[in-house]
Amino acid sequence: MLFIDNPTVERLLPMIECIDAQDRAFRGLPTGESISRPRIDLYMPAERPDGYYRWGTMEGASHDLGVFAIRMKSDILYWPQDALGYWKEEKYSVEPGTYCGLIFLFSTRNGEPLAMINDGILQHMRVGGGAGLGVRYLSRLDSQTVGMIGSGGMARTYLEAFAAVRDIRQVKVFSPTKANRELYAEEMSAKLEIEVKAVDTPEAAVEGVDIVAACTNAMEPALKGAWLEPGQHVTDVRGELDAEVFDR
Repeated sequence: MLFIDNPTVERLLPMIECIDAQDRAFRGLPTGESISRPRIDLYMPAERPDGYYRWGTMEGASHDLGVFAIRMKSDILYWPQDALGYWKEEKYSVEPGTYCGLIFLFSTRNGEPLAMINDGILQHMRVGGGAGLGVRYLSRLDSQTVGMIGSGGMARTYLEAFAAVRDIRQVKVFSPTKANRELYAEEMSAKLEIEVKAVDTPEAAVEGVDIVAACTNAMEPALKGAWLEPGQHVTDVRGELDAEVFDR
């Protein structure tokens, strides 16, 4: 059985291969060739009075890929309000800034345990790759511009996934902390060799773009339907959309 750490995942798995693997797996769902169980979370009181301990698992298998995987995570959760009044969810394992997620991989052909994998990189790629799959099939073929709300890890992998399936040339990014959005613009511009510009409001990020993404840990809507324009493709991470987004 292999033990695969985060740097190895980052070195060996290109985003486009992550998207293609999910494409193959999702195609099996209607026929029963693939199966999945959505994440189940268990909560109990933690030592910190404003938080909870959470244990979460999710599972899936693909006959085409020949594997079964179970992902497990162990978190301490709390929900602070920052200096700007934004209410958000924060999590960590052991101490802020560190996390614990593991994936066990098995063969569906002979039952062999194949690997234990750190999911720090793979988890972001999985979620970002799913968003990229949506862009592949649901956004306009000539989509070239992105409005990104959020500047954390998911915002980085989402943009990487979009660029893997569309000819993305320009990006506008907003997040409440100016330094964070400016760092995102600098890093992603260099990584993807495209124009990434930090803007001062979420409305400015959404205006005039082809693809709109909300990638935040906000507990309240970060993207409002009133800002959207006809023909835009919309995707998010954790439901940080108001009701009008769905109406639109």
